[in-house]
Amino acid sequence: MFYVIRRESPERSSVLLMVLHEVPSEAQELGAFADPGAAIDFAQEEVRRLNATGVAAEYVDPPEDLVGAG
Repeated sequence: MFYVIRRESPERSSVLLMVLHEVPSEAQELGAFADPGAAIDFAQEEVRRLNATGVAAEYVDPPEDLVGAG
């Protein structure tokens, strides 16, 4: 599974969204997907939505070995 997670980044004063194989304890799960492309699309759309509401958010690219792994 590929999890879209949200983490607060105090040093960047923003919210970070990323796609991982597991949900770290300090992160919030926003969605779970079988397809990595769907997870990335969801994360990027969520960043656009958050930015449109005034929340500073950015998508962090997953590690190269994550995409396509499963």
